[in-house]
Amino acid sequence: MPDRPPTAPGHRLTRRRLLGWMGACAALAGSALLVYRERQRVSSPAPAAEQPVVSPSPMVTTPAAPPPSPTATPSPSPTPSPPVVFYQGGFLEDPLSHDFNANAGCGGDPELFSGLVALTPDYEPMPDWAESWQSSGDSRRWVFTLRRNRSGWSNGDPVRAQDFVWSWQRMLAPETGAPQASLLFDVVNARAVNQQGADPASLGVRALDDWTLEIELEHPRSYFPILLGLPGLLPAHRPSVETWGDRWTEAGHCVSNGPFQLASWEHGRAFTLSRNPNYWNSDLRIDRCVTPILPAQEGLVAYFRGDLDLVSVAAGSLSSVALDPVLGPQLVRPTEPAIWLLVPNTQRPPFDQLAVRRALGRAIDRGIAGHLDESDEILAGQRFDPDAARRLLGSTPYTDPAAWPPVTLSAREGMDAPERILVEDIVGQLAGNLGMPLTLREVPGQEWETVLDRGDFQLLWLRWDFPYPDPSAAYAILFASERRQIQGLGWADPNFDALIRLGDRETDRLRRLAIYRQCERILQEQGIYVPVGYPAAAFLVKPWVRAIPRNRQGDPVGPNRLFSRFKWYVRLGERQGG
Repeated sequence: MPDRPPTAPGHRLTRRRLLGWMGACAALAGSALLVYRERQRVSSPAPAAEQPVVSPSPMVTTPAAPPPSPTATPSPSPTPSPPVVFYQGGFLEDPLSHDFNANAGCGGDPELFSGLVALTPDYEPMPDWAESWQSSGDSRRWVFTLRRNRSGWSNGDPVRAQDFVWSWQRMLAPETGAPQASLLFDVVNARAVNQQGADPASLGVRALDDWTLEIELEHPRSYFPILLGLPGLLPAHRPSVETWGDRWTEAGHCVSNGPFQLASWEHGRAFTLSRNPNYWNSDLRIDRCVTPILPAQEGLVAYFRGDLDLVSVAAGSLSSVALDPVLGPQLVRPTEPAIWLLVPNTQRPPFDQLAVRRALGRAIDRGIAGHLDESDEILAGQRFDPDAARRLLGSTPYTDPAAWPPVTLSAREGMDAPERILVEDIVGQLAGNLGMPLTLREVPGQEWETVLDRGDFQLLWLRWDFPYPDPSAAYAILFASERRQIQGLGWADPNFDALIRLGDRETDRLRRLAIYRQCERILQEQGIYVPVGYPAAAFLVKPWVRAIPRNRQGDPVGPNRLFSRFKWYVRLGERQGG
């Protein structure tokens, strides 16, 4: 194998290649449902007057069930088998720690720890340390029943309800400074504990006994168990934290409750995980995971030599890797839980006119359609048709290109190469297809929130990283009046807000999807956003890696910010040279 990435003349990352690899989306309904991993067809919703009414339901119970395993657990072999070792690349920098409870962005390995639930490759919650849970009819009170194991932490301590109470109090404590603290803000008094220094004991999380955890929410949240499967809500081992402080996740100190334990960590070079013998589920198929810390180029070289089973591919190498006849078939492109979109300010010319907003979606060629069928009526306003876009402008003053006012596209500073290619192409397409004179404005990071809060933009380029994998993470957080991130949007719709409240408390999946479909219809009819595409990660995976996590549709998943069980699904075959 070569010791450097193969190159070819003219093989560069063009817009067309980028769109072909990443897959463009066609509607935010597609993006939200993609992350939620639900492609059940939902019948057209009733008119506004016949919107579904959600009646309070009785206590909903989730039965105990172990995480599904792709294959049955093999019978014990009469002779010891050699250990199964997975060599995982993709860690470009040394982790700050493995303390996800204090910092979800610590850069460590989340498979050291386990929460009450774990998320499947379809981003659905399955029992982990909680073997079952119940919710009240209004989805505000949740009770989780933990496994009554005598051990669970890697040092032999049992995993108890008090571990989660203490860990979440620690996460919310102002002195911890956990960036993911807002994930718990739906819990009673969580915001007050984090932002006002309220007594941690007032938090609506209580251990009723060692094995029962009760959680009270401020508002109905039918998707609440999904949050508990995120890396940011993983617990910490209290005695270790109190003994070792910030160094409690160093090798020799780290006590974990997940499938793995930290066997060694040579800072800046590598760390190794081994099985946690006390973890409740023994179906893990990896005995050790060796993770070197390597810059992107060095990681590729190690992969070429056969020293790594998996490695990430940086944007600068993606084109040559994808076009290489040997490496191309080993390239895996999991979609990230994020979406790129345009948001027009409905209060500022020229986007104060509905026809102009609706023309945007018809004037941009995004390549491949997304996760709604091409015949879906919701997509009608997003299909590329520049003639139709120009006809829409017929009712506006902008049929003459000279009549356009100066238009600024605001984007956050620090775009990577793929994102910049798309943004610059969109600027060119809108100029060519509509005559719209666009100027790109890159906003410094420290000013970005102010721009969103004050509506200091005409047209916004937004990369939205889903904070959790549910449609409400797009519809409610981006556009609902009560809790949207873009306070300066200048748009509100009472019907949309009513649908969001319905979705918050509806527990039936198909009914929830029908509700969010109606939300999508409102957004499309009023031209509130234009979906552009999903960013995708890039990995090389050796042929002897027989299985990686895949969703119901067979698409690869993770590892990413929201999915913390990648290695659980890995299956290895016999290694070959190179």
